[in-house]
Amino acid sequence: MSTTMLQTVTLETGMQGVIPITAIADAHYTHEQTVASATWTVTHNMGKYPSVSVVDTGDNVIVPDVEYIDTNSLTILFSGATAGNAYLN
Repeated sequence: MSTTMLQTVTLETGMQGVIPITAIADAHYTHEQTVASATWTVTHNMGKYPSVSVVDTGDNVIVPDVEYIDTNSLTILFSGATAGNAYLN
């Protein structure tokens, strides 16, 4: 998704003009795992290999193994059953 905004600029000559500026919003996805599991399968449909941050139900940051299946899905692997959230960007 992109948004186009207009910005007024002043050149060294003193002339002013308006130029378009396009801002591209980056995709993000939150996966909520309510049932504890050692393997989380995440289908995010972001079309990329996102960074992954994970917290348990106590909001403690944990660092599991992440295996990318393709640009739209991944698997998160834990040493034991875990519930919480995965934040993808």
